[in-house]
Amino acid sequence: MNNDLDTILKTLERERGISRDAMLATIASALQTAAKKSLGTSGDVRVEIDPRTLSIKAWERRIVDDGAIGSGYITLADARRVNPEAQIGDTVETEVNPRVFGRIAAQTAKQAIVQGMHESERDIMQRRYAGRVGEIVTATVLRTNRKDVICDIQGGGEAILKGRDRMKSDRYNVGESFRAVIRFVGMEQDPRRLDDGESADGAPVVMHGRQRVKLIDEPANNPCVKLSRTDPLFVRALFAEQSSEIKDGSVEIVEIARQPGVRTKLAVRSRNKQIDPVGACVGSRGSRIRQVINELGGEKIDIVPWNADIAKFAVAALQPAMVRSVDVDEAARHIVAYVESGALTPAIGKGGINSKLAAELVGWSLTVKELTDEGETEEQLAARAEAYNRSLAAQTAALAEALGVSPEVARDVAAHGFLTPDGIIETTLAEFVAELGKSEEAGEALPAVGAGDARAVWLAAERLMRERTAAAAPAAEEPPAEAEPPAGEAEPNA
Repeated sequence: MNNDLDTILKTLERERGISRDAMLATIASALQTAAKKSLGTSGDVRVEIDPRTLSIKAWERRIVDDGAIGSGYITLADARRVNPEAQIGDTVETEVNPRVFGRIAAQTAKQAIVQGMHESERDIMQRRYAGRVGEIVTATVLRTNRKDVICDIQGGGEAILKGRDRMKSDRYNVGESFRAVIRFVGMEQDPRRLDDGESADGAPVVMHGRQRVKLIDEPANNPCVKLSRTDPLFVRALFAEQSSEIKDGSVEIVEIARQPGVRTKLAVRSRNKQIDPVGACVGSRGSRIRQVINELGGEKIDIVPWNADIAKFAVAALQPAMVRSVDVDEAARHIVAYVESGALTPAIGKGGINSKLAAELVGWSLTVKELTDEGETEEQLAARAEAYNRSLAAQTAALAEALGVSPEVARDVAAHGFLTPDGIIETTLAEFVAELGKSEEAGEALPAVGAGDARAVWLAAERLMRERTAAAAPAAEEPPAEAEPPAGEAEPNA
């Protein structure tokens, strides 16, 4: 028995789950390829490995012909030493000593065996993780390859965290652990930018954003399980971990728009009218959303209620911007949102991130304009201003009623951009008090709110969100009522 090969097969089966029979078939195929190169035959070679003794045998198929000379042919006399009944034109197999394969053939076989091991392991990993896309796993770094991280994942097997799936702040050393979502299982094509004068070399050329790219197949030895910390799937899975309402389906995350490491917007809706979908994601005192933000390295998160009315949905998606009104072009699937004069920059966001994510969340193209844009009549300006003032007054009144504070305090709080209780408790108490204490921001005057009033507002918002979360939780089972005694029976004396 080939003890070395037997040890290798047992180790592969025990540690990597690769079956002995599958590996023997791969080795036989590799040796067959090596034999074809080494013997210089026409390629008609057969290799077998005894599964019990692991002895290797090889046969070359030859055509019986006295007149032909070269590989693949055998004389009638030589053929009858193998098969006494051989005739001209028949095919006979002659055994070949595997030792004559040579060093080059042995190296070829070795490479093919390693490749077969990778393929077998990929097949096992694909079957194991194909149904777990979107699930969060813990991974330990094994090695790094430029921007890519090869890691061992909980549950067994190797996975890869590619450079594009890492956030800019992610730094990993060998042996460190991190959490990520399973983004893809299988081999995929990677878009590579085409430089000037570069040939596509037969690779498919597509448009990737504004750049021409060619699709390059991944290296065959790359793990087939792809992890990600930048995909919206990661945010969805993190909230499912924190919110039991999302996990049981009572609350649904309808859409996610994300700029990794910068900002994420979620649209949520509830299948139960008694559950506040935003409160279910924020949690008591912001406990749930804070856990997600910490995992994402401080990434800002906006949670808005999904609405079938596209105009209302667009207004919510642009938070924290205060939108006065919107124009909707359903045919072009385009929305124009109007903000007050001087509020265009914060509405669009740094680098246009706020409006970009809002458009992605809504699924329509979106333009943000100031009310003083050219071409707007005084009547339109007055109408928009009136609509905005009515909307702001309604939001302020709702905030005052919900928190139990005076309309004046609610108006001052709204002027600082805090329009909802969940928006208030996304900040800490100290941050909220400091923010409301400002009397100027970006050159604009703001009404400063005293520390006492600010503290009372934050505590009221925190208490309200805690009550909403408690109300959203399933009510505790009440003990069954005691059956009343049948008519005519007296109750027992105490």
